[in-house]
Amino acid sequence: MRERMTTALDTAGLLLVAAGAGAGVYRWLGWAALAVSGVVVLAGSWLASGAGRAKGGRT
Repeated sequence: MRERMTTALDTAGLLLVAAGAGAGVYRWLGWAALAVSGVVVLAGSWLASGAGRAKGGRT
């Protein structure tokens, strides 16, 4: 149960950061700011999946 709650809170936090980044650049990019939010979500997902870890390094 604790793991699910942590995952839910991490997801909510990541989505809020993405929304903030998109809102921050909306003035300059308009609706293209959604792409910024998408990049933030994809980067967070990539890092969380472990793809960002170096092989042979510390775990």
